[in-house]
Amino acid sequence: MNLVQRSVLVVASAAVVGIAAACSSDSNPTGPIGDCIVPTTSSFVDSAQGRVVIAGTQFLPSSITIRKGMTVKWVYCEPRNSDPHTSTSNTGLWDSGLLMTGGTFSRVFATVGAFAYHCIPHPEMQATVTVVD
Repeated sequence: MNLVQRSVLVVASAAVVGIAAACSSDSNPTGPIGDCIVPTTSSFVDSAQGRVVIAGTQFLPSSITIRKGMTVKWVYCEPRNSDPHTSTSNTGLWDSGLLMTGGTFSRVFATVGAFAYHCIPHPEMQATVTVVD
């Protein structure tokens, strides 16, 4: 390996280490990086799985529409050492239990309807999953 190749390898290795450190620092959300990207403003999801990001003490998006039989996955993307959150149905259909940073919870929605939910420790956090045929 010549000097130029070694220099490129050292710079590339340093960049990878820097990115990994930034992604796991206390100032950044942890968890699967792609899962922590806030979904687009469109609330209708026509793919295999809907996703709701828990960040900034909010469910993002606060309203999501999916097709019957699809799964919604909640991903907790707050910084480390943040308060735990839940995804809890207002009618008792589901409860994720306490989620910590990087935690996820998934639920299949087999029935058409509107399903309101909230966070038990933070009742001001409210959102809705709407299921259509």
